[in-house]
Amino acid sequence: MNALVRAVLPIVQTRVIHSTLVVDGNELHRMPLVKALTGAGVSSVKGVADGSSAIDALRGQPWDVVFLDLDVQDITGMQLVDILADRGSKAGVVIMSNQPSRLLHAASGYARARGLNVIGALRKPLDPQVIRDVMDDFALSQGAAASMASEFTSPLDFSAEELRHALLAQEIKPYFQPQHNAATGMLRGAEVLARWHRADGTVLGPAVFLPAFERAGLLESLTNYMLTCAFETMTTDAHGCGRLLAVNVPATVARSTHWAQSVADLAGVAGVDPGRVVIEITEDGGALCNDALSGAVTQLRLRGFQCAIDDFGSGDSSLDRLLCVPFNEIKINRSMLQQAREHPHARSVLASIIAMGKQLVATVVAEGIEDEEDLQLVRNLGCQVTQGYLHGRPMSRAAYLRYLLRSGNR
Repeated sequence: MNALVRAVLPIVQTRVIHSTLVVDGNELHRMPLVKALTGAGVSSVKGVADGSSAIDALRGQPWDVVFLDLDVQDITGMQLVDILADRGSKAGVVIMSNQPSRLLHAASGYARARGLNVIGALRKPLDPQVIRDVMDDFALSQGAAASMASEFTSPLDFSAEELRHALLAQEIKPYFQPQHNAATGMLRGAEVLARWHRADGTVLGPAVFLPAFERAGLLESLTNYMLTCAFETMTTDAHGCGRLLAVNVPATVARSTHWAQSVADLAGVAGVDPGRVVIEITEDGGALCNDALSGAVTQLRLRGFQCAIDDFGSGDSSLDRLLCVPFNEIKINRSMLQQAREHPHARSVLASIIAMGKQLVATVVAEGIEDEEDLQLVRNLGCQVTQGYLHGRPMSRAAYLRYLLRSGNR
């Protein structure tokens, strides 16, 4: 994180990093790293050269940060990852190696899957400035996490009555995140996202309440509600002629041609052009949903709707679903872009997906565009549409209508 980025972040109390363990069998790497960490203000830094010493050190005390080389003696760094995970370590973990970046990336992914807080995956030798940045970012994130501990980020349980009331009272509001043409910068439209404005003043994101809607069997009710909100916005949007709105639909909801026709009927009653609507099918339900989904998407396409496979590459059945369901848009998960920023093999995978989309005559949308470098990356690979904080965060309906006005023909 550079100094400019830090300067615009909210001020939070950073956490002091008291103890750091360095596990590296190469003394020429280990000793400079220990020295750099000591110089960065860490009060207790211990360096060990092999797996046995690392296990003893881990047994001796809880560490704030662990720098872990994959190529330690007697056991591999992967085995130490398992040991850390089995012990429920809360340390920030930096994985480092001379190995190819693909192995380093795979190792960090495995460590995250085991529940470890991976704060860096770095090629050796380590640059002292990179070390300081990693430690500063970790301290800042820990301080921010403590200051935000009271905010809701995990799924909560709500009764079916509470959920129905939220829909009837229109406490759930549509928010809009802009999408732009990658080549020209012109506004294409927006994705419609749900936010729950509770009576107590809290605003909940979908990750908090969607599981409750699913448990209560109310996902279809929520989906139809969001479609109605989108259609209402389109019919009152005097400045958005030709703009698209994309609405998320769980695969478990889009399960029949009957449901698809009900969407077409809803659009017809609202006076909405189906060609301006993108139905984004989320990655759920697995391969068992694909046959029913193919019928629903075919019906939607016949009625003029655009249909996207959402979060492509994040689910187990992405390729199977793409093979049997006639999507004309592929939406790439933000995590794939995050990986492509740092790893050549991930950029190759991203390039292949974009090329495949073009061969299928499908529009490719990249999520998670945070800066001009991200935009240039996906633009160079041939992506057609971009979405992310570079363009704008999810915004209220009123703010989106103002955004439309400002965008004009851009």
